[in-house]
Amino acid sequence: MSERQYIIETKRYIGEDGKMTFDSWTTSAKIVEIKHEDQYLVFFPLEGEHAGKKHYVPFANIHIVREL
Repeated sequence: MSERQYIIETKRYIGEDGKMTFDSWTTSAKIVEIKHEDQYLVFFPLEGEHAGKKHYVPFANIHIVREL
């Protein structure tokens, strides 16, 4: 059985203009941790310039999580 992978899309606000910015990350099911008490999702992207670096995403910023 192959390992499950997910796309995590986030939204966040930057700058004084308040425009919404979307980020998209690919991660493995084996490296996702949910911090319920802190309201964060912790994961390591598998691709891109931030691959292998720990990311913390607040639940409020999660836009979409879908399986590949």
